[in-house]
Amino acid sequence: MKKWLFCGLLIIFLSGCASGKYQIPKQEYQTRVQVLGVLPLMVDYNSPLTYPEKDILFDMLARSTSGKHEFLVEQLKKKKGYFDVRALSASPELTALSLLSAGSPHDESGWPQGYAFDVATVSEIARQNVVDAVLLVVFSGEKIEETRRSRTKLETLTTRYNDVRATAAVIDRNGQILWQLAGKESFQALVLQYADFDEAYFNRTDLVRVKNVSLSGIEQVLDEDPDKDGVSRLPGMYKNLFSEITSGISPSLLDSLQ
Repeated sequence: MKKWLFCGLLIIFLSGCASGKYQIPKQEYQTRVQVLGVLPLMVDYNSPLTYPEKDILFDMLARSTSGKHEFLVEQLKKKKGYFDVRALSASPELTALSLLSAGSPHDESGWPQGYAFDVATVSEIARQNVVDAVLLVVFSGEKIEETRRSRTKLETLTTRYNDVRATAAVIDRNGQILWQLAGKESFQALVLQYADFDEAYFNRTDLVRVKNVSLSGIEQVLDEDPDKDGVSRLPGMYKNLFSEITSGISPSLLDSLQ
């Protein structure tokens, strides 16, 4: 009895660790998607961001994302959940123009609900590269209503904050979304604003101002830190994002028990 209870709790725990949501049964996904193509990471320049140097920020992000999808491919291959995982060659800018033209709906709090990708473009990419489905990752600027705490955890401020979030989706040749990372599960890639509780405290005021993170601060997050041997390492932001995606669309040891 205890053994079965333990197994049940373990299944629930591991299921909760996976990111994103399957739009079809997971076992059906694993049957249908044997060869997965991964497109270069895209930046949505038309997303609803109100940052004073928005274009410069997006240019920095676009340069930073260049070639990073190859690291994601390697992580997916290590999980051995597919017959093959392929890094696809395409212009991120041109691909974004055709794939993201319909935009992404948002809920009342501003959470991105995932893109309505252009079906014809996805189908053509899948056909040309002979893959069963395509993984797309998009960075977008968002204005999301959230409650954030001070460093002491004693004060809070609820308002709309500007962030860069990453959403992702696996789409088959027919344009059907099979798995998606969006909404409140979208990945917080860059924090662009913070509530200055310290300023309010030292000025003895209840007025807490929201301030922008500088471009130099953002650049530090996007920089590739070399290891002790001088070899460039994948920045932590990408490591965490790719870990979430990989855990979401890779098989687990207990899939057969669920």
